[in-house]
Amino acid sequence: MAGDRLERNFGKLHALHVSAFTRHLIECRRACDGDLDLFLVLTIIGERTFSPRFAPDAMSHTEFLEGTVESVEPLAINLQSIADYSGIPRETVRRKVEQLIAKGWVRRDELRFVTATDQANEELRDLTAATLRYLREMESALAACGND
Repeated sequence: MAGDRLERNFGKLHALHVSAFTRHLIECRRACDGDLDLFLVLTIIGERTFSPRFAPDAMSHTEFLEGTVESVEPLAINLQSIADYSGIPRETVRRKVEQLIAKGWVRRDELRFVTATDQANEELRDLTAATLRYLREMESALAACGND
């Protein structure tokens, strides 16, 4: 069973995860000009914009890159929801959302809900590639554990 395999190989998997995740966080920080709170707010908005409930079961990396926000039905999220979920103070969230809007990575609708934009998808392609590298490293680490 996969859960048992994770338990048995936790030390090795944890070390590989921390190493890969650290490199990935460095890329995330770089993409957001050193501001991890900005990145966190963006990822929360992105999580709601591309909710797993509406994501296709099989979407390739290429399809993700070539897709459009207009093709998904986002879940509503506002400043207070982001603050409550993340633990980041509401005023800080407000400033971060304004920065993201100025970058063109987020838009606000007439109800003041926020969603990610296609511009974010385009401008953050290097970060998406870094995410794919991270996922590949985790896939390899799990495969290396075999059926132990």
